[in-house]
Amino acid sequence: MLTLTNFQERFQKSFFDKDPILPVITVAAAATLIYSTCKFISYKQPQKQNTALKEIPSPKCGYPYIGHMWSFGPLPGKTISEWHRDLGPIIKLKMGVRTWIVCDDPELAHRIFVTHGADTSYRPYTTYSNKYFSNGARGIAFSQPGKHWDKSRAAALSVLAPKKIKNYLDSIHRETSDLVTRLLESTEKNGYTDPYKHNELCFLNVVFKIAYGRSFDAIDDPEFLQVIDMIETSMKFLALEKDKPNFLPIVAIFDYFAGTQAKMKHFTDVVRNPAFTRFAEEALLRDGPNVVKSLKEDGHNLPDEDALVLLGDFITGGTDTLSVTFSWNLAIMCHHPDLQERVSHEIDKYIQVHGKLPTFDERTQVPLCVSVLKECMRYRPTTYFGLPHTADRDIEVDGYILPKGCTIIANMDSIHKNPKHYPVHPESFLPERYMNNLKTMQAAANGKLDQRDHFNFGFGRRLCPGTYLAEVELFNAFVQVFARCKIEPISEDEYPNISTARENAGLNILPPPYKVKFIKRKDALIHV
Repeated sequence: MLTLTNFQERFQKSFFDKDPILPVITVAAAATLIYSTCKFISYKQPQKQNTALKEIPSPKCGYPYIGHMWSFGPLPGKTISEWHRDLGPIIKLKMGVRTWIVCDDPELAHRIFVTHGADTSYRPYTTYSNKYFSNGARGIAFSQPGKHWDKSRAAALSVLAPKKIKNYLDSIHRETSDLVTRLLESTEKNGYTDPYKHNELCFLNVVFKIAYGRSFDAIDDPEFLQVIDMIETSMKFLALEKDKPNFLPIVAIFDYFAGTQAKMKHFTDVVRNPAFTRFAEEALLRDGPNVVKSLKEDGHNLPDEDALVLLGDFITGGTDTLSVTFSWNLAIMCHHPDLQERVSHEIDKYIQVHGKLPTFDERTQVPLCVSVLKECMRYRPTTYFGLPHTADRDIEVDGYILPKGCTIIANMDSIHKNPKHYPVHPESFLPERYMNNLKTMQAAANGKLDQRDHFNFGFGRRLCPGTYLAEVELFNAFVQVFARCKIEPISEDEYPNISTARENAGLNILPPPYKVKFIKRKDALIHV
């Protein structure tokens, strides 16, 4: 949920592709090429080390100084998965002067992020994330373990606890019901619909209502578009494209004259922070519960600046991640009309007995619905890598040395296809694999490794604190859709493409743009 779209927007194009300072940088790079080759080519040559330790292999496609930064292609997760198949469960990448360690084995990832969590729960430094987005490493997304992070995480776990979320269940039910109504109306009006923007409005409304006590009316609501624009602008500044000197120090002078940091500062001080400050001030005056009030009334004693960043983390992370997740869900289900019928029949049986839709607390009475939601998130994970970790000292894991300061990443694309963790047809869409594992995703993420259903919410101390809210939202939206309608392709030969992902989409894995038809069920037992 707090995974941030486009944090690594470097993947939207080659690192200097279409960059206006390319000619200057090229000259500077050429001037240092001989030095760079001598200094950095060593990453291809094994260094002398303790023979009891194992060398972490690297792909052979890197370049001097640049390293592997030009080697990912448009779908980085897929490329890295291919490297894992050739080189094993852990690989080392050179990203300019930075070192990345990537893992795709659940057991090894657990030992890195959980067993050694005290040392690997740090975040690597980037200019915008640390200096501006988090106002000096505050909040929970980019802050470092310590005073600010401890207080902010405790506050987040408190205000997003299941007993708190119960205060907002009516709002969640209303927003997900409105989502289905919009999808049906859009299909009736246009003959089809692209659900993404409607998903975005639904999930932003949920988190905005919880955070600030208000919501937005429609996908063309000017204030909705303003908030979405702020989120998207933040994502652009979080991109690696905007942090070149962190990876290639030789370009620092050109980045300075381009005014990148001045633009970041202006956006943060003049646009984003004043808007979120106004939202918080208005929330204190509204009737009903909201997170702003809870932070004040429940004794968390967060400074206003920390609260501002925490709420920004919440809004930013809670909008696009679920929008992407549910877009995959709908696209996948369009390919499985028989499964849609089975799901709808299961929901109808519950309605016939109870006279209402199942709530999340009653999810075990619709086990196929729960299993489909989990399998969709495994089969097409929300993110390739999640937010990266770093280590505050050298650590040894399974005979490998992870050096201090390296960036550590779990490759979700292949970790979810690992045959040891998913022994039954890991490459196939098979919801039945979860019929005997109906515990909440939050419980699974905090439980034993062999009971983890998927890894989209992270690991260890950096587990997403909004996991429970996320699965409540997804469950409600899923049940609303298949209680009231079915999903059909716009023609017999034009189904959503679920065999690939949107190229250059950033950190989150978006499905390629698609259009489908939401058809009202004639036999629906729930009518709005």
